[in-house]
Amino acid sequence: MTASWEPLLSRARVAFAARFGGEPAAMGWAPGRVELLGNHTDYNGGLVMSAAIDRATVVAGRRAEGREARFVSVNLDQADAVPLDAIERTESGAWTRYVRGVCWALSQWCGPLKSGVEAVIVGDVPLGGGLSSSASLQSALAWFLIQLGVVPGRSSRAFTHDVGDLHRMELALTLRRCENEFVGVGSGLLDQFSSLFGRADHALFLDCETMAHDRLPLGKPGPAIVVCDSLTSRRLADGMYDQRRAECERVVAAFRDRIPHRGEFHLSWVSLEQLEAAWDQLDPVGRRRARHVLSENERVRQGVEALKSGDVIAFGRLMLASQASSRDDFDNSSQALDELIAAAEAAPGFLGGKLSGAGWAGCTVNLVRAECAADFAEAVRTSYGVKTGITPEIHICRAADGAFGRDLEPAQS
Repeated sequence: MTASWEPLLSRARVAFAARFGGEPAAMGWAPGRVELLGNHTDYNGGLVMSAAIDRATVVAGRRAEGREARFVSVNLDQADAVPLDAIERTESGAWTRYVRGVCWALSQWCGPLKSGVEAVIVGDVPLGGGLSSSASLQSALAWFLIQLGVVPGRSSRAFTHDVGDLHRMELALTLRRCENEFVGVGSGLLDQFSSLFGRADHALFLDCETMAHDRLPLGKPGPAIVVCDSLTSRRLADGMYDQRRAECERVVAAFRDRIPHRGEFHLSWVSLEQLEAAWDQLDPVGRRRARHVLSENERVRQGVEALKSGDVIAFGRLMLASQASSRDDFDNSSQALDELIAAAEAAPGFLGGKLSGAGWAGCTVNLVRAECAADFAEAVRTSYGVKTGITPEIHICRAADGAFGRDLEPAQS
């Protein structure tokens, strides 16, 4: 696969020279992700399937004197200076909160960073579309700091794909801590795991309770992963993520004393049969949320088997079933997302599709026969535009490798 990091790195080099002078010494690259199956299952201790995609973030920079880390977001034309010995939160939702959170989480994990740094951040993951630009940023920044050698006791050699899954999982858990405790978003592990564990032409499986995971082939050449952006913002649904967590928790509370368990009790410990048997005694909203989560777990199990047998068509049908469950039971689809899926179903090469990420707005993700990807994109663009008056942004992607770091030689003149 073409090294999709090279154009981003070229932009980063130019920006770094303009801002700081000279050359960056190291870089970190990390992809965004699409959720293929397992919508809202991760924080419920359930099963998920995803894929890293060839849209990514690059962080490039070098060590600096003193105890301050200076970062520049090239895309946003904004800067931040982080005092490494007294890291404080910035305003909620700002990119700087994620940057500071990564520095804080790494310090909590390994001890204070060894030196100051100066770095630039460049990315092409669409923002706010459910493709986890935030996890891409976190993973790229963490890899950069590890590659640069400023994270105590951590060497980039320990994180290679051949031997590094244990270390990568530790890093994923550390970055989730960044998001949960510092940024203040109660997300599960899916986003960080996907960005760190991706493999070209493979889907990813994760059991969010046991941390068991696998990489499953999509085929060579596998289907295109076509992301369709409705150009609607999830800010229209602020608070809905936490509301869904609370609705799931009401069902957890109803079952906690009915099912023997040790430690933390998760919704995914309940079976669909147990849910159905207690249906009339449960909160009417919460039970539908729970049915979605538990049926999603089953779709993931079936999806794993489908990919193991090379049946991408069956996998696509499971994605459509997931979308229907999100729409009807979890109520996290929207008219715009439903219109995008309807347009996709009628387009050439369509294998399956669903909303991506938290839902309510943003993007859909579709598996499409690779040879039909361009025609598919044009058909969806036209159909959605006619129905809504909006021309969607469409990104034809491939399943990509996960995050990595690299020492940099001076650019060739």
